[in-house]
Amino acid sequence: MAIKRQKLDRMANLTLDDGRVVDMPPGWAFTIDSTNHGKIEFDFNPYRVHDRDELAGHMRDAIWSLRHISEGITLHAYNVNGIRTFWRFLDELHAFGESVTRLDQIDRMLLDRYLAWLELQIASNGKNKGQRLSVSAKKNSFVLLKSLFTNRQKRVPAAVSPALTFPSNPFPNSNLLSQKREPYSVTEQKRILDALNVDLLAIHEGEGEPLTHLGVLAVHMIILGMATGRNLQSLLELRRDSLVEHPLKDRELLVTTKRRGWSTHSTSVRKAAAAPEQQGSILAIPSSIGDHFRFLCGYTAHLVDEATEEDRELVFLWRVTQQERTGQVARLDATYVGHMVKAFARRHVLLDDSGRRLALNVSRLRPTFANELYRRTGDIRRVQQALGHANAQTTARHYVDSPLEGARDHAIVLDGMVCQFARIEVDGKVLLAADGKIPLHDVKDLLAGGYNTGIARCKNPFRENESVCMKFFHCFQCPSMMVFEDDLWRLFSFYYRLLAERAKINAAHWLKTYGPIIRRIDTDIASQFPADAVESARLKAQQDPHPTWKGSLL
Repeated sequence: MAIKRQKLDRMANLTLDDGRVVDMPPGWAFTIDSTNHGKIEFDFNPYRVHDRDELAGHMRDAIWSLRHISEGITLHAYNVNGIRTFWRFLDELHAFGESVTRLDQIDRMLLDRYLAWLELQIASNGKNKGQRLSVSAKKNSFVLLKSLFTNRQKRVPAAVSPALTFPSNPFPNSNLLSQKREPYSVTEQKRILDALNVDLLAIHEGEGEPLTHLGVLAVHMIILGMATGRNLQSLLELRRDSLVEHPLKDRELLVTTKRRGWSTHSTSVRKAAAAPEQQGSILAIPSSIGDHFRFLCGYTAHLVDEATEEDRELVFLWRVTQQERTGQVARLDATYVGHMVKAFARRHVLLDDSGRRLALNVSRLRPTFANELYRRTGDIRRVQQALGHANAQTTARHYVDSPLEGARDHAIVLDGMVCQFARIEVDGKVLLAADGKIPLHDVKDLLAGGYNTGIARCKNPFRENESVCMKFFHCFQCPSMMVFEDDLWRLFSFYYRLLAERAKINAAHWLKTYGPIIRRIDTDIASQFPADAVESARLKAQQDPHPTWKGSLL
């Protein structure tokens, strides 16, 4: 079966009034029926305070004109995080006697003041409650507002001030400051799997307390998330024909779509070793993800006829049990999934490795899948392909952590490449040799300053082509390295330069590349010299670094 790119529907949903096309917002309050997020209500009356009718009208028109372009949840964010936050800023200006009521009053200077105002705001809810707004929150508010102003520049340029421009990058390095979604550890995964096994026995064997409809959906959402590493939205939009034949007889393809970019991704899953009627009781998560998917299709099949036309092919369907849609069949959304998996974790009393309640959510299953695959294969390209990333750097930076055993192995290899430093005293000075052999016939030259490197000294700085080795980072892996007391100033200047680079590069990369060098200097070299000599060299290196290391490594 050929896997085709999902067709993008570019048909405009026009409203007709007596045969005339109407594309104006119906008053100050209206409802937008989003295909993927249902009906979303908007009320712009609160924004009309302090004579801001004209400005509020432009914000209303911007959202209305974007309803065929942006998702419903994005339109809601424009209102809540974009307009509402900006209106708080305007209210403060009004309190100090400055009134902004029209769109043409908003220019670059006002936006710069808005950015400065955001820096002073305090989070009123969430995990950062009582603290300054996070960089991501400030960036999100500004970007959403910018989208609305950009829409006005395109649609009604005459109403916009010509001085309205936008800073190119008001939040530099914001991506580096955002926290990655932490994967679950091996032991945490085992606890989740054990809990899934309990629920699978209840579903298939009738053991224990029966699960609710949402409980069954939660179990299969977690299973599919752990097995495929797909994003939550892609799983929610799985269709009944998403499982197709694989060219290999023992495998199947689970095809998911990504709404952004309208792309498809195929995950290869193994078929069951035996036919379902030949399998015994389910004692663990089956190897056949395809069988889980087929069961889920059958489990929600009775709801298909009651679902709306656009939802009938979806797998994750449920009957709404609250609010005005009670009794209706609808597609599952991200909000309910969050409640479902939290209820799953509470029901099984899942704990993390520190003994606290486990924060279970589907978004963390994706990096968990990536780390588990990387731990088993050690191949970042394979992880990239499994996640569907266009660039391996995205995979490495945001989804794969260097395992603890990797850092341990790196340190062990480094230690194995160089024997313990041997220590002797020559003419009252301490001398260390990396390979444990002291070349007495070269001591005079070494004492006279010969064979100096950017870090210490070298017994043999020449290569086969008679060129001089300049690879200072490799000195700590080279048996020709030698250190005198006179070299400590230069060595610690290099040491503190490495520490200064930590803020400029990825922390995991710094720890893996430079961490073992720092440890070797502290543990294997500095400990061999008199404490007063080491302290003096450290102080001098901090106050007046050696000329070789006054610049930057990068």
